[in-house]
Amino acid sequence: MVTTTRGELGDELRYILRPNLSLSWNAAKICFATIAAVTLTVALVFATLGLWPVLPFAGLELAILGYCFYRCAGNAQHCEVITVGRDTVKVEKGRRKPDRCWALPRAWAVVGIQRAAIRGYPSRLFLRSHGRRVELGEFLNEDERRDLAHELSRTLGRAPA
Repeated sequence: MVTTTRGELGDELRYILRPNLSLSWNAAKICFATIAAVTLTVALVFATLGLWPVLPFAGLELAILGYCFYRCAGNAQHCEVITVGRDTVKVEKGRRKPDRCWALPRAWAVVGIQRAAIRGYPSRLFLRSHGRRVELGEFLNEDERRDLAHELSRTLGRAPA
């Protein structure tokens, strides 16, 4: 998902890229709690019938499932911010705060799309300048990636490479 905003003084254009969320964190917790309740109920019924070894396996299953839910929710918090200023193009990537940051001179910044070598694989969108290359929107679908490339190229005043 791509959101565009203007800077406070109107001299910057900011693109905020986030993955599409199919499940919020609260919904994920509710889903996990429901699965855990059903699993533990079945495991306790079997344990009362004398099949107690079911309990450790049910616990292990829930631990792995909980870890997977947590990792997926964490990956969904990834964010990229592209700020096009008067002289520079700044790219910031991270989860809650920018973990990595690149600043490229706007006059030399070029937007490029690299088609996948294998059919059916996603293309790659990047911003390059002076031999440095920053990949953008790894989590975007093809249409969003292509639209962002054209929008960035139009903002920079160039056709995508």
